[in-house]
Amino acid sequence: MEPFDRERLTRVLAVAAIDPSRWTEALETAAACTGSYGAVLLPVVGALPIVSATPSMDRSADLYVRDGWQSRDERYRGKIPFLSKGVATDDDCMPLDARKRSPFYQEFLRACNLNGWAGVRIGRGDLVWNMSLQRTPDQGPYSASELHCLSGLADTLDSVVQISAALGLAKGESALNAFEFSERAALLLDRSGHVVRVNTAAERLLGEDLQISAGHIRCQDPKSNEALDGAIRTLFWSLDAFTTAPVVVQKLSGGRLVIYPMRLPGLTHSPLSAFHAIVVISDTDLMHSADATTLRDVFELTAAESRLAVALTNGKDLETYATERGLSKQTLRNQLKSIFLKTGTNRQAVMLSNLVPKK
Repeated sequence: MEPFDRERLTRVLAVAAIDPSRWTEALETAAACTGSYGAVLLPVVGALPIVSATPSMDRSADLYVRDGWQSRDERYRGKIPFLSKGVATDDDCMPLDARKRSPFYQEFLRACNLNGWAGVRIGRGDLVWNMSLQRTPDQGPYSASELHCLSGLADTLDSVVQISAALGLAKGESALNAFEFSERAALLLDRSGHVVRVNTAAERLLGEDLQISAGHIRCQDPKSNEALDGAIRTLFWSLDAFTTAPVVVQKLSGGRLVIYPMRLPGLTHSPLSAFHAIVVISDTDLMHSADATTLRDVFELTAAESRLAVALTNGKDLETYATERGLSKQTLRNQLKSIFLKTGTNRQAVMLSNLVPKK
């Protein structure tokens, strides 16, 4: 007889893969079925904090992220047997004598009253996760028969990850299409920060100011690039934040790109998703162009008149605009009078407040 109800475990994990709101429940079931104190779900490829955990592991999970133990986690030493066998224990990571001297085991795990671990592989390749089962000293280590059962469980869970990743990617592509409809550039990022998908608007935007290099989105300006990397990392490593401050990139040709990294509730919160963030980019030149087109269509302005209206709406004075466009002030005054006539306004202040919303 198997020591665990493997069928029940597989079933609850499959349900959670389809309905991400059930992950805590699934991990609680996994902990109960395996006689564990608690369970957490961790990525193996790519940097993310603990993405789901049983309430019993809340304290240790907070310390793990807050005190930087994720960068000193000795259990990653057991990655090779974990991937090949589907399960790993502390003995696969380092000998007992070494664990007695390890800060990770003595300062972190011991302080949390945790001792006895089994990591169960969920998925393969780039889509591989660690369902980390944890016991206390009183519960004792996992037996050989228990580990054999967990290894068999890992082999049955590949389809769980594939289903979850496919469903998540379908939602992501729908979001990209929605942004495309509104003429907004958008990209999907996986948990390593690699670009997974881009919409057509984003493809048009890529060029001298913004590129995809080695799978990552990169700015031409080093400072902007550093700010963007920091914003994406902050987004990934915050358990609660869904947005960060936008990153503004000065374009070589003038104008700006405003980059918004975000996680969309209901879209990027599935732990096993193939992507974990969406980046939306606004080009101020395109925004102004869209405003000009709207004015031209609604008020029957000429192209020159609509450009002038948008420039004034966005804070540019008549003298500066005249210099930039190589036009006389009298020409612009005539265009402004025509704008007033066509739009039914008689003062520039009224036009500025009513015609085009300020960005």
